[in-house]
Amino acid sequence: MTAESIYLAIVLLAAMVSFYLQKLRPDLTALLVMLSLLVPWRPTEDGLQAILAPEKAFHGFGSPALIMVASMFVLAAAMVRTGAADYLGGRLLRRSATSELRFQLTVLVLVTLFSAVINDTTTVLVWMPPVMAICRERGYAPSRVLMLLAFGSLLGGQWTLIGTRSNVILSDYLAGQTGTGFGFFAFTPIAIVIFVGCATWFALVGRHMLPRSEGKASLENRYEVAEFLTETMAETGSDVVGKTLFELDLAERDVSLLQVIRGKEFLPPSPWLRIQPGDVLVIQGRITAITDVLTSPGMKVREELEIDDKTLRSADLRMVEAILPPDSHLVQRSLRDLDFHHRYGVSPLAISRAGRSIRERPSSVTLKTGDSLLLVGHEAELDRLRRNPDLLLLESQPLPNTRPKAPIVLLAILGMMVLSGALGLLAPAVAIPMAAIAAVLTGCVGLRSAYESIDLQAIVIVGAMIPFGDALHSTGTAEWFAHGITSAAGTDSPQLTFAVLLGLALVLTQIIENAAVAVLLAPLAIATAKACGGDPRAFLLGVAVCVSAGFVTPVAHESTILVMGPGRYRFRDYVVLGLPFAIITWLVTAFVVPWIWPLTPQ
Repeated sequence: MTAESIYLAIVLLAAMVSFYLQKLRPDLTALLVMLSLLVPWRPTEDGLQAILAPEKAFHGFGSPALIMVASMFVLAAAMVRTGAADYLGGRLLRRSATSELRFQLTVLVLVTLFSAVINDTTTVLVWMPPVMAICRERGYAPSRVLMLLAFGSLLGGQWTLIGTRSNVILSDYLAGQTGTGFGFFAFTPIAIVIFVGCATWFALVGRHMLPRSEGKASLENRYEVAEFLTETMAETGSDVVGKTLFELDLAERDVSLLQVIRGKEFLPPSPWLRIQPGDVLVIQGRITAITDVLTSPGMKVREELEIDDKTLRSADLRMVEAILPPDSHLVQRSLRDLDFHHRYGVSPLAISRAGRSIRERPSSVTLKTGDSLLLVGHEAELDRLRRNPDLLLLESQPLPNTRPKAPIVLLAILGMMVLSGALGLLAPAVAIPMAAIAAVLTGCVGLRSAYESIDLQAIVIVGAMIPFGDALHSTGTAEWFAHGITSAAGTDSPQLTFAVLLGLALVLTQIIENAAVAVLLAPLAIATAKACGGDPRAFLLGVAVCVSAGFVTPVAHESTILVMGPGRYRFRDYVVLGLPFAIITWLVTAFVVPWIWPLTPQ
């Protein structure tokens, strides 16, 4: 083992630990990995040298894979904006809710098919609000459905080349090594068998393992809210009269001002509104914080009620649940830092993370992707919040108004993209960007929305990790790991070596972002295939399927993180239901891939 291999192995181990612990953002970890290739540490006759030259270390940001991944985000945005999702299956989803099992299987089928052509995370964000709305209407517990929404998005990613970005990365790597990547439907036969196996297991056994919670439990009970609404009146001659709401500085005392009632008027809580004698201030907070405020002279208590839907309606307010998507600008900031109430016009009652409510000073907690917020506010403010990309309100809402024929136009564009790739008329690296441009030119998505839809974090991870995969190959490190895999298999059999490699992919994708796993395992799969005399295409295809099987842990994928809060899931829930899904994926891939794609060249 060379010094370069030891260095790369240390970097790889550190990167895996960082990806798992998530103390640093994944994109920052990926950039540090890329920069490690530029550190001059290796003594040579010409002085200290790095693993890669700058032009090779940065070439990942100009790779075809990166352009295809960015184009996939644009097409996903067009799908959402045109309402093509509802056009394809929204009515069917609502009609299927006559029984829990029928609704569960319909969600699994629709989401899987949708995710075959649309980014998996976007798929979850698109379908979660209508699924939650139907659960509330029919009395189904969200915990009985939402995990299928996440798993369906992962299963759909296995179906086509554009189902998930890891497929694109591995296809691009294969094209660089052999001159030809994967076709659009190269993954589909294996994915269909996996889907049938998983759906059958779920219908017969798995559905009985889903957690059973109260379907009609109120939001305040689900979030364990221990807050109160209180009406306080400013007495004539008191010190508070004449002050602005900003000067009262209630936020610093962990109390939110929801509205001011002046006579028969309901006034929004503007910071510059001056208090007049007889004004009624509707405030919200925990009982200890409210008690502290009410000790101020000149404030008379009118009414105190525990927060629920009834008391909120009496104050002309509504309670809603919202979730932070992966690209939200609220991530890594606290509600206090954001001045959330004044910025958005709504008040946060509680925060849920990993399926559990945060009890201690939620306003000071640093927000993370997938956090759920319980919000209260007026309908006008909530309507503005629905159009804010930083928060996804989990309620049934009309799709954006658009041209009636826009969904048909977009579906035609997607159809031509798939057909051109399937017939070999255009390479995927050309067909996918052309489809994205066509979506912009036909007005299916605006240019600004197209730019905003691109997940820069995902782009950075892909672009920064690609050169590390190249370094593993060029330094011989991949071959060293490959010999370790063949030794672990204990035989020269390509079949057994293939199964061991798939097992490694399946384990890694439970703790590391799947695009990063794809980049790391691509050179390893090629080297392993060569070490046992196998076909690199079959080995890479198997890895592509298994790195999309992040069912076992909530941190495996953004899709599984997003449903954890609304579904009130625990870590064990993912293990109980997801482990069989992962095992089925591993077994089917290990046996079906060699049958369709022989492991050894014929």
